[in-house]
Amino acid sequence: MRTTFLKTLSLKSLIALCCIAAIGLLASCSKDKDKPETPDGKTAKFTVTIQGDINPDDVSMSFVFVGVTNNNDKTLWKLNGATQNNEQGVSLDENNFTGSTKTYVIESVRSLDVVKATIQCFNFGQPYKVSFKAEINGKVITDDKDVTVQEGKDYTHAFDY
Repeated sequence: MRTTFLKTLSLKSLIALCCIAAIGLLASCSKDKDKPETPDGKTAKFTVTIQGDINPDDVSMSFVFVGVTNNNDKTLWKLNGATQNNEQGVSLDENNFTGSTKTYVIESVRSLDVVKATIQCFNFGQPYKVSFKAEINGKVITDDKDVTVQEGKDYTHAFDY
């Protein structure tokens, strides 16, 4: 039953990512084709840390970060310092946290007009901790430190910055 639930949850996460990307793309459209690029867009930096042993069979995690520019640029993010070419979004799941890397830093490489972040962390086993920090234009906007996700509980949020 848990495997079926996780497969359904993964499908739901993929659908959520597609919806967020579609909303972001629609928000960037304009009827005024001569509108100049917004000079006061946003820079974004997100830090995600997981503490505890993660067994992919016992958890379901989804961290999705999407950005859009006024001129629809495609390369928008760095992940732990590495530019993600031709990517308007970054997605992490439970498998990203099973190895030695427990912290990821996602940073915009250019000014963004739309910034969205969604988090879904479910737990079916041992408790683990999630820390999520969002900095927009260099200012800390969200700083959830060491949130414990107990068995049968979740940590779920959708942010628009």
